[in-house]
Amino acid sequence: MNWIQFAVQWLHVLLGIVWFGYALSMYFLVGPALARLSEGSQREAYLNLGQVGQRVFPIVAPLVVLLGFIRGTFLGPIGSVDDVFGTTYGITWLVALLVSIGLIVNGARNIGPSTIALNDAPDFAAAGARYQRLALIDLGLFGIIFTCMVLMRFGL
Repeated sequence: MNWIQFAVQWLHVLLGIVWFGYALSMYFLVGPALARLSEGSQREAYLNLGQVGQRVFPIVAPLVVLLGFIRGTFLGPIGSVDDVFGTTYGITWLVALLVSIGLIVNGARNIGPSTIALNDAPDFAAAGARYQRLALIDLGLFGIIFTCMVLMRFGL
C-alpha cells in the first residue's frame, strides 16, 4: 500500500466532507432551524456562522483542491496534458477541478460575505432569500463535483 497516496486521499475526502457537509447542513438543517427564531436571533446566528466559516473555509477549500490535484496527478493516472484532455478520467478530473475553483470563488465572493451581511441587512427577508439562492448554487456545484468523484472512482 502506498501510504502517502492513502494519506492524501484520506485527508482530501475528510476535508471535502467538512466543506460539502457544512453546505448541506446549512441549507437543510441550520437554515430551517434558524428561520423559526426571531429576526434578531437569526441575524446574530448568521453573523457567528459567517465568522467561523471565514476562518475555516479559506484553509479547507484550497486544501481540498490542492490534495485533489496531487491525488489526480502526482499520485494518480494523470501524467501529462494529453491524459487530461485525452482520457475520460482526465476530462472528469478537469471538470471537478474547474467547478471546485468556481465553488471557492462563489464562497469567497458571495456566500461568506452574504452570511455576515445578514446581520446588518436593512431588508432581512430579501437578504435571506438572496443567501438561500446563493447557497442553492453552491449545492448544485457540489453536486457536480460529487458526481465527478464517483465517476473517477470507477475510472471514468
